[in-house]
Amino acid sequence: MAGVHGRGRFTARERLAALFDEGSFIEYGALAGATTQPEDESYADGLVAGAGLVFGQPVVGASYDETVLGGTQSDRNQRKMSKLLFLAVEHRWPFVCFVDGAGARLDDPLPPPPIAVTPRGRFELYDGLAELNGWAPTVAIASGRVVDGHAGIAVLSDLVIATAAAEFGTQAGHFRSAGDYAKSGDVDVLVEDEAEAIATVRRYLRFYLVEDVAGAAAVDADQIADVVPENRRRPYDMRRILAAFADSDSVLELGAPWGRSMLTALARLEGRTVGIYANQPKSPLAGAIDAAAADKAARFVELCDAYDYPIVSFVDNPGYMVGPQAEREGIARHHARPLAALHHRTVPLCSVQIRKAYGLGPFAMSGWGAARRVPELRLAWPSVESGGMSLEGAAYLVKRKEILAAATKEEAMAIRNGYAERMRDAASGLRAGRSYQFDDIVEPAETRATIGAMLRRIPRQRAPKKKHAIDPR
Repeated sequence: MAGVHGRGRFTARERLAALFDEGSFIEYGALAGATTQPEDESYADGLVAGAGLVFGQPVVGASYDETVLGGTQSDRNQRKMSKLLFLAVEHRWPFVCFVDGAGARLDDPLPPPPIAVTPRGRFELYDGLAELNGWAPTVAIASGRVVDGHAGIAVLSDLVIATAAAEFGTQAGHFRSAGDYAKSGDVDVLVEDEAEAIATVRRYLRFYLVEDVAGAAAVDADQIADVVPENRRRPYDMRRILAAFADSDSVLELGAPWGRSMLTALARLEGRTVGIYANQPKSPLAGAIDAAAADKAARFVELCDAYDYPIVSFVDNPGYMVGPQAEREGIARHHARPLAALHHRTVPLCSVQIRKAYGLGPFAMSGWGAARRVPELRLAWPSVESGGMSLEGAAYLVKRKEILAAATKEEAMAIRNGYAERMRDAASGLRAGRSYQFDDIVEPAETRATIGAMLRRIPRQRAPKKKHAIDPR
């Protein structure tokens, strides 16, 4: 124990005690060991597992114990995991696992003949996780070395939380940091230590387990319009829009280092859980959707739909990425993923266009025009502009002769910008409203109340059967 605490970490049982409501944990297989000998000190066979309550609701959880045979996977502790997954699937309980460990136990003896019925459930570890996927939330927490099969648990989970010290790798010795995994979308939330990881798990599960809580508007909710610069070419941080729109201090961003032109977050709106995805103008791609952003949006829509969270999207999008680099990254194949996810959604969706939406961008951000369902509410701010391509790009086509004939670069830019401004006025928010391109053109400060009023009319409905799986990364 001293060695574990010396590294600033908790023991396996301390982790679960912090995760579950006080006094609610019921352990399975506490007497299991690597052998049946009474003097065997391989406590719980390297895996503490059981069921408890989180915010008063049932959850199953497990923690590999690195102080016992390296926290390796064995036949006995795999049977414990199978039991937990049976309970999770049977009762639709969330599953949480602390996944640090050294992979398979290489000297694990073969199990004895089945002379007695073992307490194994219907599923083994990995097919059990696949069965639970999309039925109830699954969370993996990494704070040390996560090797081979332990990493398999992580990548099959809906949410992966990792501390700065976590590493993923193989028994052959090849490891990558949690930071690297986050950049490729394999880790969803990076935290400093195990205490923050456990607090984040509880916060994440609360969105699923507790449907309505007291929710107050952010202190700067009325100043949401101030986030967007008057100069239409200047970027801004979409995170500030999300924070001003949602209930105060309720936003939990997922996947921040991956697909940075797209933001995905769970939040509360008037106390109700919502999923929010949005373009990020203050990203290297200025909010354009590349292959990673398309995958990120699609997976998030699937997660929200599976767990019956209404979706809100904020749109400020110059379109999909094009060009040789985008083609090498597979944009032709990946671009359709958010369109397909939106087509199959069953939960409400409200979209808010803030500034630009060009090309296929608005379809990926709301499903409008590309799905069997239209958004329940499609709003725009007065600052919107839309079209088949950027206004500057259109200028190069329409005014090509004049631009090429310009005597100076400055004159050419003036011709381009003049055309873009005239077209922007022609496609202003007022004109878009008069032609019914949106359900309403609202002042930014009205956005929260308008969407809140719509969602109050559509209560959360828990699907009696699993709708679909969530893309396992």
